Amino acid sequence: MEVPPLSSASVEELEKLKNKLIEDAKRKAEEIIRKAEEEAKRIIEEAEKEWERRAEAKRNEIIENTKRKAQIILSDARTKARIIISKAKNEVLQRIFKETESIIKERKGIDVESSLRSLLEDSLRYIEKPIRITIHPRDRSIIMNLLREKGLENVEIVESNEIFGGLIIEDAKGRKVDNSYNARFERAKTVLAPMINKELWSR
Repeated sequence: MEVPPLSSASVEELEKLKNKLIEDAKRKAEEIIRKAEEEAKRIIEEAEKEWERRAEAKRNEIIENTKRKAQIILSDARTKARIIISKAKNEVLQRIFKETESIIKERKGIDVESSLRSLLEDSLRYIEKPIRITIHPRDRSIIMNLLREKGLENVEIVESNEIFGGLIIEDAKGRKVDNSYNARFERAKTVLAPMINKELWSR
């Protein structure tokens, strides 16, 4: 069966339909491309924002970690500095005490007889009847005279190089009063230390 030829009007109609379909297809294709480009742009922008958020978070994390590390380093440095300064202050204080101890041992500027008399009188306020008194060997003659002055008899005199001077008395009950220069100096150090430190380091 033969197909009849199309009329010129039909051909024109078909051409119009074809063009319309092509135009519609182009528009749809362009719309799809436009939307795809917008979506791609949105995705890229969102990805960039997410990267920026993560980068900022990472940056903040790094900064905070660095601050913490710096704080630890500063804290350690301050602690070490305090220790060094404290050691230096203590070294100065101990040097002062050592020099003072040497002066006491050498008895520079000390009226030994007056000193022993005062210490004996102070000790007898706590122990009235001593049976033993410990002194430095070079103070024997002085202490014997002082004991006689006080009317104290039958008191054993013990000589000891362990004390710089002064005296230690004991009674029959074993009670003891230590008024040796050593003991008095040690007691004085607890009082003098803060005073010396204040004088040296508070200026």
